Amino acid sequence: MSLPLLEDVACNLCGSRGGRALFDRPYTARAEDSAVFAATTDEFQDYGRIVRCLDCGLVYTNPRPSAACLAEGYGACVDESYLAESSSRSINAHLSLRTIKRFVGSGRLLEIGCATGYFLNAARADFDVAGLDLSQWACEVARRRFRLDVYAEDFLRTTRFPAGSFDAIALIDVIEHLTDPKAALARAAEWLRPGGVLYLVTPDIGSLSARLLRGYWWGLRPAHIYYFDRSSMRRMLRDHGLEPVLVKSFGRIFSYAYWVSRLRHYPRPVHASVSAAVRWLDIGDKLLYLDTRDSMEICAVKR
Repeated sequence: MSLPLLEDVACNLCGSRGGRALFDRPYTARAEDSAVFAATTDEFQDYGRIVRCLDCGLVYTNPRPSAACLAEGYGACVDESYLAESSSRSINAHLSLRTIKRFVGSGRLLEIGCATGYFLNAARADFDVAGLDLSQWACEVARRRFRLDVYAEDFLRTTRFPAGSFDAIALIDVIEHLTDPKAALARAAEWLRPGGVLYLVTPDIGSLSARLLRGYWWGLRPAHIYYFDRSSMRRMLRDHGLEPVLVKSFGRIFSYAYWVSRLRHYPRPVHASVSAAVRWLDIGDKLLYLDTRDSMEICAVKR
């Protein structure tokens, strides 16, 4: 087995080659290990070299795994543990939908990176839905469980949808994984009708917790290669004719047991004490809403 093939890249926002290293933890995950691409992974220690562009401030991984390596990893990803939190994932889908419906209440909706289909299943009460995801396994689960129209295709390569096909497009915890966010937003803008809404959720590296935790922040992961703050995200959206109309923090609902599992790589006394409290109170299967103020939710309208 070998470490992933790395490639040097320019800033995706401004094209500059100048970057200042912020954090550097060399990759240890093997190229064949698709576990780092799973949505439920708590692999966030060996995330490579992360730099800040000297010209525009965008934060990104450089060098990073090749686009081919990443595509292969996502395509091969099987994440059975993702299904364990089905109730909370369905509730989180409705939280996102409530935001989207402030701006568009019906029509055609596409989710890019639809995983196993929880969001699309919730959305189809109001929208005609479709989804794309690289994972063959995830698309099979979405079709089997929910009978959804989802396709295991690269959204930058597919010709399945003509321009102006959708009233809403969602990328939920996706854009930070993509090798070319600019191209992703250009494609989303192409597929949206005038007045259509792009909905994004992504970690916020400008948040207080990211600044305090620095190299130990949960958002720094091997599978994340771009890190946006509110300023860089607004600029990239506007560069593609997408005007932000809502930018705010985004919280989620998960079981206490799931939240505790996210502490596994933090100092042992923290994880052990919280885990013991949850066991003593017997609340592991109860649901808890947390907004740690370090994920952002964005709606942008196509001009």
